[in-house]
Amino acid sequence: MTEQLTVPDESYDDDLFEGPPPAWPKWIGGIAIAWGALMLTCTGIGAVMLPLQAKFMEPLLEGAPMPDGMKASGVDWVLMGIGLVLTLLLLFGGIFCVARNPISRIMILIWGVVSIPLSLLSYMRQMEKQESIRVWAEQYPDSPLAQQMNAGGQAGQQIGEIIGLVLTILLGVLIPAFFVIWFGLIKTKPEQMTGTAEAFD
Repeated sequence: MTEQLTVPDESYDDDLFEGPPPAWPKWIGGIAIAWGALMLTCTGIGAVMLPLQAKFMEPLLEGAPMPDGMKASGVDWVLMGIGLVLTLLLLFGGIFCVARNPISRIMILIWGVVSIPLSLLSYMRQMEKQESIRVWAEQYPDSPLAQQMNAGGQAGQQIGEIIGLVLTILLGVLIPAFFVIWFGLIKTKPEQMTGTAEAFD
């Protein structure tokens, strides 16, 4: 018995072979938006508090000079400016990600790659400031500010440094690293974001 060959029917509906669009852009974009909004809020508070910090500390100096570590320097403003640009990049990258725009991948990748060294640099900068303030407290032990610092003890300062390092690693390194891995190694094609027939979750 001879097998009957059938001619493929090319009138099928392509939609029958397409899966639903991937859901990940929305929740990844939502995380980026939430994180960007939080960072933007913190950056805004920091920009307001940085120049006011010295004025708040003046009553605790009692004639002693202001510690260099409490003064807003050009480096501080540059780091804050770069951080603001990166925060806006992440925020709008998250918005574009929710909208399934492939440009969001590049935006978030740039944010992640630059954020990691910037976070480490900012932490080192804070440690330099803390050391400068500690030296100042030794030079002016009679000022109320130095007495408050000495009351906390060396153990308290070390605990604060450890907490700062842990937060820097968790928030400033691991979260950006997650986005870098996600968009740099896992989701690398526009089709994976837009949900076309070429690739979908």
